[in-house]
Amino acid sequence: MLDSIVNFRDFGGLRSQFGGVVVRDRLFRSGAVATVDESDIARLQDLDFSLVVDLCYVGEREDEPSPWPGSVLGRVLSHDGDRTVEAQHFAAFRQGVMDESKSDEIYIEIYRDLPFDPYYRRLFARAMDRMRHVKGRILVHCSAGKDRTGMFVALIHHTLGVSREDITSDYMKSRDAPGLRAMAEPAARKMTERFGFPVTVDLMRHLLDVKPAYLDSFFDAIEQRCGAVDTYLDDLGIDEAAREMLRGRLLAV
Repeated sequence: MLDSIVNFRDFGGLRSQFGGVVVRDRLFRSGAVATVDESDIARLQDLDFSLVVDLCYVGEREDEPSPWPGSVLGRVLSHDGDRTVEAQHFAAFRQGVMDESKSDEIYIEIYRDLPFDPYYRRLFARAMDRMRHVKGRILVHCSAGKDRTGMFVALIHHTLGVSREDITSDYMKSRDAPGLRAMAEPAARKMTERFGFPVTVDLMRHLLDVKPAYLDSFFDAIEQRCGAVDTYLDDLGIDEAAREMLRGRLLAV
């Protein structure tokens, strides 16, 4: 829809075990909207999002500010956390230990840890609470629109009664996102300059990939620590009554 924004797509249309389907033209996901070009910016603003859930860290938002007009700024939810240590994949490159196996290990750990990060727990809770009351379009995004966004979208889909199989299938659409594939070559050059040794395009493609095992580790960690995903949602303050209200808003017969 908006080619200049990485991984921008509608995540509606999936069947719910509660009956009906997740509404179309209401729920959108993407990478950083800072990449939008002049040809798309009017189209982006015409979508007139009632809620934007920005999952980026403070430093990411400062490095790549989103071009929202003032009318939208008040509808953006984000957290005030920032990285206190170097990102895990950067550290692995700096230590000279990054390869495809290490990349998988890092992503599994990220997906297991993020649902219990205090900043993301609070943001997930605030966002899902706000979603109950919003009638217009909603955008969820991070920097690449695949990992943090993929986890939160999976949580939304679960709440709406989408099967785990369909959640995973929708998550895996990021693998074929043209914008993500196009990022590999410039990212490899940037990493080569940053760390002073060659970083291959194939390795960057692996880092920009998504795998079912990553999302499995997200749900497994929640179920191991909380017993069930619904219990995790209860702990966020999104109880069954709140979940029913979300389904009333976001499911269509």
